[in-house]
Amino acid sequence: KQWYQRRVAITAGNPVVQEYKERFPYHTIEADPVRNTVVFRHDESTFYSVEELLAMQIEFAVQLATKHGEAPVKKAIICVPPFFHQREREAMLNVAEIAGVQVMQLMTTTSAIALQYAVFRNIKMTEKPMIVLFATVGSQFTTAAVVSYSQVKDKVTKEQVPTVQVMGVGYDRGLGSYEMDIRLREHLADKFTEKYPKLPDIRKNGRAMKKLQKEARKVKTVLSANQDTYAQVESLHQDKDFRVKVTREEMENLFADLFPRFQAPFVDAINSAGISKPEIEQVVLFGGGTRIPKIQEQILKATDQKELHKYINTDEAAAMGSAFMAASSSSVFRTKQIKLRDANQFPFFVSFNKLVLNEEGAVTEEKLVNKELYYRNNGIPQKKAMTYTKFTDDFHFNVSYGNLEHLSERQASEFATLPLMMVNVKGVKDVFNQHHDKTSKGIKAHIMVDDSGLIGVESVEAIFETIVANKTETGWMESVSNFFTGNSDDEGEKKEEKKEEAKEGEKKEEEKKEEKKADGEKAAEEKKEEIKKDAKNETEAKNEAAPEKPVIVKEVLKVETVHFGIPRVSDTSVSKEKLAALKKIDDDKRATEQARNNLESFVINMKDTLEADDTYKAASTPEEMEKMKEALSAETDWLEEDSWGETYVVFNARLAKIEDYCDPVLNRVKEMKARPAAIAELKNTFNMTVQFLAKIANTTEELRYHTATELENLEKLLNTTRDWLDKTAKEQEGLAKNVDPVLRLEAMQTKNKALERELYYLVRKPIPQWYKDKLNKMMEALKNSTVKAEEAKKSESTEEGKKDEEKTDDAKTEEKGEGTKEGEKSDKEGKEAKEEKSAEEKVETKEEKSAEGEKPEETPVETPKEEQTEEKPKKEKSTDCDSALIPLL
Repeated sequence: KQWYQRRVAITAGNPVVQEYKERFPYHTIEADPVRNTVVFRHDESTFYSVEELLAMQIEFAVQLATKHGEAPVKKAIICVPPFFHQREREAMLNVAEIAGVQVMQLMTTTSAIALQYAVFRNIKMTEKPMIVLFATVGSQFTTAAVVSYSQVKDKVTKEQVPTVQVMGVGYDRGLGSYEMDIRLREHLADKFTEKYPKLPDIRKNGRAMKKLQKEARKVKTVLSANQDTYAQVESLHQDKDFRVKVTREEMENLFADLFPRFQAPFVDAINSAGISKPEIEQVVLFGGGTRIPKIQEQILKATDQKELHKYINTDEAAAMGSAFMAASSSSVFRTKQIKLRDANQFPFFVSFNKLVLNEEGAVTEEKLVNKELYYRNNGIPQKKAMTYTKFTDDFHFNVSYGNLEHLSERQASEFATLPLMMVNVKGVKDVFNQHHDKTSKGIKAHIMVDDSGLIGVESVEAIFETIVANKTETGWMESVSNFFTGNSDDEGEKKEEKKEEAKEGEKKEEEKKEEKKADGEKAAEEKKEEIKKDAKNETEAKNEAAPEKPVIVKEVLKVETVHFGIPRVSDTSVSKEKLAALKKIDDDKRATEQARNNLESFVINMKDTLEADDTYKAASTPEEMEKMKEALSAETDWLEEDSWGETYVVFNARLAKIEDYCDPVLNRVKEMKARPAAIAELKNTFNMTVQFLAKIANTTEELRYHTATELENLEKLLNTTRDWLDKTAKEQEGLAKNVDPVLRLEAMQTKNKALERELYYLVRKPIPQWYKDKLNKMMEALKNSTVKAEEAKKSESTEEGKKDEEKTDDAKTEEKGEGTKEGEKSDKEGKEAKEEKSAEEKVETKEEKSAEGEKPEETPVETPKEEQTEEKPKKEKSTDCDSALIPLL
């Protein structure tokens, strides 16, 4: 994927493409006739662009994510290298569109790694920044990013928010482990040529060179931890095996000119961030290339660090960081509050022709102005505005890259064209004519760099200012009233005239009334008039003192954008059709493999089963057994000799045909094995139904809420099903095992479900309210009777206790007359009795120990039969609470 990303949005004449042609001559690379970009020729009529090949990979990744997450994936965040420019990022959006994925954001790999580090390492951020340098050595490129972790005050909420800020980035596009693999592959090819000099050139054999490249990657990984190893490939070229010893010293000599280049990206990142090396607290490694010891030495030299941290999973870190970003952007997931602030890598400039006017307002000359709008390491996303004050007619301005002095000559050459777009602003003259009575405040262009690092013109608008004179401020109630009644400011003069006419009419009426009224009333009216006049004078004074209020008027202008450089893909329908055709081929191939496996598995398992399991022999006739064996043998021969190249339709048809031969025997065996369990399940349902009907029958009719019809239907269904089972089971016992059964599993399951459905309907029938009321009354009666019985028992026990106390008092008075001799005698006899008892217990314990720890059984005392048999009360229908609760249970 990194290889295709490096070659997206480049022309066919780029040096990178020429280098690829030399290394892989067996690939046919051509120039797109419309866009002049790279396309791979597949056959005479088919070719694929780099965007289409990348879309295939993203489509496959979406399939894996859909299968793993068990939900369709429609949106995604795509990671791109931090050095991708405008055209490359736009090409990645085209890739996503071809793959049918909606892009939430183009996120740089360094930002994703830094975010994953903050989330899963549980960094405690404070106001003091913690600075970490992330070193990435991938397959195609090397990047270094300086990132700070700190608490930053949010401008809106005024709260401290954990923030991940990218401070500076350095990179080398052509420095990666892929270059090492190629060099090691060439080294192994030279060794093979030395060993077999008479064989044809191995470099012209694409398959052999691919095997060597795979082995070179393996050798590089092994030598990262060992001093030497063996590279070996069986039947590499012309049926010759290859085995050679490779040492770490040999490998490092092959990469000797590459190792010094690894320091430059890290030095650039530190200088770009504007920090010193001691300020870096940690250097974290990412990417497979960082496993090579020599590269680790170069990173330590460039950063002046004592150790490198290797606790980031190089396969998952970027994916986990982008996944967290996607989750935090969604309203479905709740995540930690962490703000990510990426940095713009290449400055954006806006250029236009500035008009120079004379005193009379005429244009004397046009001066080119080139203004830096977004500088290097400017935080993104961000929106800025450019204001043009001299234009009164249609004009244009350009957006381009500029000030790339910080890049090396090789890095600067990777930009095909610096100009990005020309923005034509139209309709300016018409808008100015429309607002000729207002003061122009210029034309403002809003230019934004979004979170994907793409610059674009959001809108362009003309701004005018007008003055509203002698207008008093109205309250919000009056404004709302004017809105609904249709009154406006333009009708103000008419309102004042109406008010004056109304006041004159009121004065005339008042004069007539004054003539009729007394002098006292005249005085009161004069005071009211004076108050009204004072209020009117105050209103006029306020109107005169009210300041002139400026009003801003904005008019959106029409914008047309012309893009420079490689043309953008406007129609992706053709590419989508190509991917759909390839997807169908893959699906058919997958279905064919699955159908072939199903047929092979059935044939092999069936042959083994017929030979090993006597049950199948007993369940089949000799003719059926012979027919199955012949069909299985014929299918085995066809699979081994004639099945190659067939489609899944043929495999499925042959599987269905051979299943028809074997299905009768398979069904008999299946019925035979599952019949006992099905019979037992049906009989268990019989027992539950019988118990339910018996409990209902044992309940008084007053406490039944099931209708007689319901109970009769259940009993009838029970008897019918039981009779069917008895009859069919007898018929089945008389049949041989190789005859189709009459007592089938499906029939038993159907009848069992029908009986269960009727039974559970009655068991779960809702309890009516009258039944609950009657049950509550019975419970209260039972509770009251229990309380009364306990009280009676307590009273009887107290009376018996009093009688016993009286008897003991009488016995004590009689015994008082006896002398102390009898007391002593009784004490002596008591002591002797205790001694005899203890001696007997000792003898008994000795006998128990000698009897192997078993206690001697007590001989039961036989009682006469007359005493054992008691008269049993006659059984009556139960009306207690337990029987009433049976339906509930």
